[in-house]
Amino acid sequence: MAPVSPVAAAKKPGPNDRCTCGSGAKAKKCCFKPDHTPCQSKGEILPGSSDELLALAKDAAAAGEHVKAVHFYTMAIDMLAKGMSRDSNGRASDADLQSLNKSSGGQLAELLSGRSHSYLRQKDLEAAIEDAETCARADPSSEKGQLRLLVALEAAGVDLRTQLKACENAVEACPGSEPLVARKWRLKKVIAESAASEDSRPDERPGDAAWTIADTRRLADDVSNPRRSQAAVDLGRSYAAGAHGLEKDLQQAARYLRLGCEAGDVSAQRDLGLVLLDLGQPAEAAEELRQAAQAGDEEAAVVLQQLAAEAQAKEAEARAKLKELAELGDPRAARILEELSA
Repeated sequence: MAPVSPVAAAKKPGPNDRCTCGSGAKAKKCCFKPDHTPCQSKGEILPGSSDELLALAKDAAAAGEHVKAVHFYTMAIDMLAKGMSRDSNGRASDADLQSLNKSSGGQLAELLSGRSHSYLRQKDLEAAIEDAETCARADPSSEKGQLRLLVALEAAGVDLRTQLKACENAVEACPGSEPLVARKWRLKKVIAESAASEDSRPDERPGDAAWTIADTRRLADDVSNPRRSQAAVDLGRSYAAGAHGLEKDLQQAARYLRLGCEAGDVSAQRDLGLVLLDLGQPAEAAEELRQAAQAGDEEAAVVLQQLAAEAQAKEAEARAKLKELAELGDPRAARILEELSA
């Protein structure tokens, strides 16, 4: 957690210097990049409490303004952590982090978790991992914080064994967490399948330049091949996007993505949910997205929130229409409104 830097009015920072806003990010990735979203309007006075800053950060993140969200999260974190001792690398001790988190009613961990999410949405994976790790150190028993770290590690393409070690640590800290336990066994299964594939079929490498979509389909349709689920997910995504020479076919996409889901691939479950939405199957889509979100998939959680917001908006619109009809004397509309209010 970087301390707030004073604003240097006389000298503009270089692209690789720390941003003057105190976010801890490089200037070229923060206030001095072309598409930067300012955290306040001219003449606007920002609030002075961490509670208010947290609320602003959440609002900005919900609106997709993640650069602005990072600013607010950082201001709140620095406000809470002011005066905290750090070592020569700027790292606070676990004991100090946990003490501050306790005295702030869990707010420190919430702020770090939220900023990690906003960094992840900006594709700043290193910062997302760092904040998620600090969040997990501040509150080891936080299932949300532990999942945030695992999602960031997966997004960064960290090797599976490192992910598994982090997941095992998370399960040890949160032994009653079903999403963490499910993720641990999924990682174990993928690692075992990868090892078996390398031992039995060393000549088959989907990453090779000569590899084609036909090879992927062959593996996806081979029930005896240990890499079947991975190939099926790749093929399903290709059908969903109409990529690699395939025509877009949502039915085929759903078929192959289901094979990935059966193997425990959370990202495949999220993508299946998105495909089912396009196929006009919202109930089934919501269930797939719900399971993916419970397993820690950020994008699935965001889509679920959007679906819930859309459903609430449609319900409010329908109620307003019914109320209008009832006021005009429509007995059926009045009866439906009464039943809904019961």
